[in-house]
Amino acid sequence: MTNTNTKELGDLEESRAASYLEELGYEILERNWRWSNKGEIDIIAIDPNRFGKTYIVFIEVKFREWSVEMAIRAVNQKKISQLKKLAQIYLMQRKLSLHKTHFSFDVVAISGTRLEHIKDIVK
Repeated sequence: MTNTNTKELGDLEESRAASYLEELGYEILERNWRWSNKGEIDIIAIDPNRFGKTYIVFIEVKFREWSVEMAIRAVNQKKISQLKKLAQIYLMQRKLSLHKTHFSFDVVAISGTRLEHIKDIVK
């Protein structure tokens, strides 16, 4: 698979994840939000009713041909650490308090027709 095909497939799967989240009532704020060359957050959304409150959710979308489990495992500790740092930068840029803003981290793992949404991957 070439890089162009990989990018196109990634974009397609991210669109699929965004549609799924919108069906759940999430409001998509950003897709492919980048900060400098430090990394990217696939989807940033508002979940209007997480734990009875409104949360900003930072979502990593992972696709693997072979299995959803492999996609989930691809979100390793290094990726989670990067996601947390990028989320802090995003919140600070928007002048949102890290202590007063409700935020969470999710993974949407996709393989074939199967999609699995894991909420609150960081405790």
